[in-house]
Amino acid sequence: MNLRAFITIMRPANPLFGSLTAIIGVLTTNTFIIFNLMLVRWTIMDLLIVLVLIALTYIFIAAAGNVINDIYDLEVDKVNRPDRPLPSGQITMKQAKAWTAILLLLGLFFSVLTIPYSAIGIWTLAIVGLFAIIGLAYAAKGKVMGIWGNFTVAISFAFGLFYGSLIVWPSIPFVVFVYFITAASVLQGREAIKGIEDVEGDALRDVQTIARKYNVRTAAIFAAVCNIVGIIGFLLPWIANLLGLNWTGPLYVILLIPGIACVATSAVLILLYPSKNASRASFFDKIGAYLGLLNFLLGTIII
Repeated sequence: MNLRAFITIMRPANPLFGSLTAIIGVLTTNTFIIFNLMLVRWTIMDLLIVLVLIALTYIFIAAAGNVINDIYDLEVDKVNRPDRPLPSGQITMKQAKAWTAILLLLGLFFSVLTIPYSAIGIWTLAIVGLFAIIGLAYAAKGKVMGIWGNFTVAISFAFGLFYGSLIVWPSIPFVVFVYFITAASVLQGREAIKGIEDVEGDALRDVQTIARKYNVRTAAIFAAVCNIVGIIGFLLPWIANLLGLNWTGPLYVILLIPGIACVATSAVLILLYPSKNASRASFFDKIGAYLGLLNFLLGTIII
């Protein structure tokens, strides 16, 4: 058994970074209720346990979605990414399906362990189940829907913010909504750019991305607009702090400029030469999204 192939097909970097959204949701909301409601729900040890459990839940559910996505994308990946575990024969179709089931069960298991700590009780499991269903539905049908499938990807990645927040408190603070819109916008922009990058392979499955349904230029403009919305979202918590609203801690500003610079660079690149710059623009959006998440995380630290 090729253990490395089983890890690769999970695309572990994406679930790991995606789990930050759930962690940020918990820490941001926990800080909010402490300083605004004077309420302490957990001990430090309980908080650490919750962070581990929600991170593992997100990682395994997201990883399962990545595997099932490769199963449905087999023919496309033979053209676009022939080195992936399935098209290269490192993993069989039967093994990939079994691996998906194992990952889903692990994710649900850790979500059950989170219930005793959760502000919404058993509904924690329902939210995780919905997250899993959305991921599986996207792989089966969503991707061929083009822009609506792209929205599903972007929303699913940022969904952890709401999940983490609801574990702490049944009412989501407004700053978490801002984080959600920011992350989803940047990721939506990147999905549109990836549609430009994968035009040839997507034709095999008749994937209706913006680039294929309309044209590459339209997809580039759409991606740039999404990035601009993301940049505005990055700035809002900083502006709120200047106005005395105390949405975040003072460390929020540390990665603000680098994150904005990456997302802005992506927008410029994709507008100048869409097809030629798609790969580089996608890379800058990815780095910008990661820096943004890390900045959100820094914003949960109160000095």
